[in-house]
Amino acid sequence: MSQCLANHEDLVLDVLSRADSLTIEQLVERIPELSWSELFETIDTMSRKGAIILRRRGFDYEVSHRAASVRSTC
Repeated sequence: MSQCLANHEDLVLDVLSRADSLTIEQLVERIPELSWSELFETIDTMSRKGAIILRRRGFDYEVSHRAASVRSTC
């Protein structure tokens, strides 16, 4: 994994650690140092690895931290 992608993942996890879940648009607003495409690539990679959960909610996509999602379902 590239160092850049690892840093992007850390940014996403940091923001998600303070919220149960956020839409992709909310993440774009909260992480202005990443372009939309950088954020989308990071979310895609993290979702495929199982580090986050990506759900479709109507016309939006909701992103949640894997650990937070597991806690909330118990």
